[in-house]
Amino acid sequence: MSTLEKAERRKLSLSEWITDTVAGRTKWYDMIENTQKNISMPLKNIVDKIRSRFSKPPRVVAHCVVIDAGNNTLVAIGTQIPAIAFLRESFMDTIYDVGIVSPEVLQIKASDPRTYPEWSWDFANRVFTKTNPAIITKGMRERAVLAAKKGEIIFRASYVINRGRDKVNPGLFFQETIYATKQKQAQLLKDAAFDQTLAASAPYVVQYADESGMSLQDAAEDILFQAQLFHEHLEKTEKVRLALFRKIRRARTPAELDDIMERFQREGVA
Repeated sequence: MSTLEKAERRKLSLSEWITDTVAGRTKWYDMIENTQKNISMPLKNIVDKIRSRFSKPPRVVAHCVVIDAGNNTLVAIGTQIPAIAFLRESFMDTIYDVGIVSPEVLQIKASDPRTYPEWSWDFANRVFTKTNPAIITKGMRERAVLAAKKGEIIFRASYVINRGRDKVNPGLFFQETIYATKQKQAQLLKDAAFDQTLAASAPYVVQYADESGMSLQDAAEDILFQAQLFHEHLEKTEKVRLALFRKIRRARTPAELDDIMERFQREGVA
């Protein structure tokens, strides 16, 4: 076969040339992609190993619980000790424990309160264990639901009461101690008929008088007047708190609790 014939046989049609070209480029792209994968996979493995070494499991915030005093089954769980103490007082034959970081805490907290009695608290080993199903009753489940509802209502009520007390909350460290001392010094001066020789014993009153441009007597009387308004406001909020918390403590159903909170938010009374 001549050289010319060989060349003719090697000539490709346009469609064949396009097909071969595309195939060649596809192979080239595949080779590049495979190379990139071969490089990236080891890097990913290295990064994953570093993350696993330095990453820490989520920190479990210390929880507190209300426990049935007879069988150690769970009645309520939360993170606020005052609320848990309130719930313990609301339910007979219960006790409470604090500082619980058992790994089951988050799982239990996210579950339906009706399932709380399915867990029992082991005081000795400080872990939760599964309760024997034979001892779990409908009443135990209903009590857990009621306890959860009371915890919710206590949180909401406390928030509203705190908002009402904001107007007399100084918001500064030790400021309440200063106010109490200032009131005591002002009362000391008043009881002594505002004797000027006692000014050294009432430095807060002297400061107030100097800053306000008042006389020592006027400053002392103004301090006592402001203290009286402060205490009257707190007395009003405390009266409401006592009545409200008493009703919450005595409530027997979640519906009753909703009614108590609705009236409190609507009328400002328990």
